[in-house]
Amino acid sequence: DVHVFVSHSWSDDPLLKWEALQQWRNEFKARHQDKEPRLFLDRACINHAHLSDSLACLPVFLAGCNKLLVLRGPSFLQRLWCITECYVFLEMGGTAEQIELINLTRQEGGEQQ
Repeated sequence: DVHVFVSHSWSDDPLLKWEALQQWRNEFKARHQDKEPRLFLDRACINHAHLSDSLACLPVFLAGCNKLLVLRGPSFLQRLWCITECYVFLEMGGTAEQIELINLTRQEGGEQQ
């Protein structure tokens, strides 16, 4: 059972994504008796040597996740692949309530909001 599929644009700030993911993880652990979340992260879970084979399985990957965690940075909505992940999640039976959105922005002073 995978808790979340992490959808993000590879073009967005990796530090902001990391910070957002760590904050999400801490909140998850607080709600689940310190249990670590299981997530699908494309960089770690897709075989990049056989990309077309792995991408053909995207509907299966998304259907196996309880939620879609969207790390939305400035380029997210401009990346067709990011939109495709959201669409496929919904087509595979996910609901809008199962999509968690984190906006990747920095506040004045450098902290993530």
